[in-house]
Parts: sequence; structure tokens; C-alpha cells
Amino acid sequence: MANRNSSIGLMALLACLPLFNLLQCGCSKKPPEEVTIYCGVDEPYASKVFGDFEAQTGIHVKAEYDIESSKSIGLAGRLEAEKEHPQADVWWSSEPFLSVRLQNAGVLTPYHPSTAQDIPDQFKDADGYWTGTALRARVLAVGTGSAQPPFPITSLADLSDPRLKGKVTMARPTSGATVAHLATLYTVWGPEKTAAFLTRLHDNGINLVGGNAVVAEEVGKGTFSLGLTDTDDISDAQSNGGQLTMVVPDQGPQGEGTLALCTSVAMVKGTKHQQAAQKLIDYLVGRQVEQKLIDLKFARWSVRGGGADSIKAIKVDYKAAAAVATRAEREGIALLEGRKPE
Repeated sequence: MANRNSSIGLMALLACLPLFNLLQCGCSKKPPEEVTIYCGVDEPYASKVFGDFEAQTGIHVKAEYDIESSKSIGLAGRLEAEKEHPQADVWWSSEPFLSVRLQNAGVLTPYHPSTAQDIPDQFKDADGYWTGTALRARVLAVGTGSAQPPFPITSLADLSDPRLKGKVTMARPTSGATVAHLATLYTVWGPEKTAAFLTRLHDNGINLVGGNAVVAEEVGKGTFSLGLTDTDDISDAQSNGGQLTMVVPDQGPQGEGTLALCTSVAMVKGTKHQQAAQKLIDYLVGRQVEQKLIDLKFARWSVRGGGADSIKAIKVDYKAAAAVATRAEREGIALLEGRKPE
């Protein structure tokens, strides 16, 4: 009887081995590597970049995006709020000013990407807190249909021309590029000249809308004749049948130029996935991704040259502009709405 019981026990053990091996296999399988990025670059473009990265590396990218009306600023606020317990590993802004703000707030940590050696110093922080890539610019969306302006558009000053009263638009200055533009004017023109310009815009009946994409869409529809927006938003509106063209303002010998904006990539201080974060940053600032963003018509020019010199750009001190951004936003909204700044 003992031999018979032993045989039954052995058979039961052998029958369980496949299940045991399966459980062992499942338990020892390593979960996929993951990296979290807070992203101010528009999702239709950024998601294609992240998809390529995942296919090449096997690293899963968990991306958090902003809505158009609070482009980048909402995510920047989250990063500051999460400073003591960071949830993100990488930060990708649609412009460099917020990255400087986060650097000053102690949210970012230095990292020098291996793929950034050919990026000029003007487009990256000397200490490695952020690296720039993929240039856009602040431009004028000009209607070409029934709402076409009755005179040639060449300058920001045309936004306040009485012949276009009530027919001009811009984003309410709470989105990244619009706030960056106002902050730049504060540093280049000074507060008094900037305030006078914004007051003229209000007096000319400027319409404030929910984002730069909306500006281009509405000009393309013929709702307005002229708007201040970004190059990528005009490209989007044109691809969707909008009747508009793009004018880069204040060019030529007498013009002071327009604001050129590079995206900026940085590592979040206290990242939980440092190696994956480094790989993603190296990828984002590399030539391949920059060219992809140009091909997708998010960016217009490379920070590495080969086109950026075709426009006259305002010389801007990023740190000085970042320092006055909050004031520029607060006072800009008040003046554009016809109120006295507090």
C-alpha cells in the first residue's frame, strides 16, 4: 500500500510541474521599462515621436499633455507642485521660457545630451538644465478670402491699425508662446512701450480667444482679418482648408525681427527612471526627431542652422524674459481687457 501511495503522490507532483513552471516564468518576467514625460508639444506631433521611440527602444512613454488654452503652463505648475515627490521624469516644453522658470524653481536637474553637441549655445543652457530643438516663430495669420485686409501686412503694429478695428485676434495671454512673446516685449521694448502697444490693441477692438490654434482657425474661416499666432498653427489651419497666409513680421533692414521659439527638453529632478529619461532626452534633441518635427510642419527650422537665418529674430535674454513672465501675463491680460493693472 505504501508503494501505491508513493506512486500516486509522484504522479500528482509531476502533473503540477507544468503549472509551477508557468507560474515561475510569469513571476520572473521583467515588466517593460517606462518613462513619464510632461509634454507641452501638441499631441498629434509628439505622439508620433514617442511611438518611434518606443518601437526603437522598447521603453514605454507615458505622456501627459496640456490643453490648448493653458499650453505648457498647467504642466509646469504641476511640476512645481510635485517638486518634493516628482511624478514625471522628463519635461518637453513648446518654448524655453518655462524651462528657465522651472530651473529657477529647482524642479530640473542638469543633463548634457550626447546628441546635442552640434546645437549652438544660444539654444541650450550652459549648465545643462535644458536643451533646445526645433524652431518655430511668432507670426501673423492674414486672411486671404473675403476678410482679406485692405492693405499689405508687415508688422505687429498692423494689429492696431484702425482700418482693421474689430477684425483682429490673438490668444488670451495664458498659453506658453503668447506669454513668452509678451515677456520678450517687456525685456526688449520695456514695460511702458509694451503697455502702450497692448492698450492700442484693446482700443482697436482686439478679440481674445482660447489659444493660438483658434486664432489661425478663425482667420482661416474669415471671422477675422488678422491674428497673432505661431507658425505651426497656420500650417494646421491651411491643411484644413483655411483661407489664410503667413507673414513673418518686422523683417527687412528697419525691422527688429520676430520671436523665434525652440522647444526645450529637460530632466526632472528626482526622476525615478534616470536611464530611461536620459535615453528619451537624447532621442528628442537628436537630428532625426528635429527633422521629423519639421516634416510634420510643427517646426519650421532647425536650431542647427539651415533655414533659421532666413528670418530676422529678436535677440532675447531667456532668463530676463522668464523673470518678468508672471508680470507680463498679469498686466497683459488687464490691458487687453481695458482694465488698469493691479
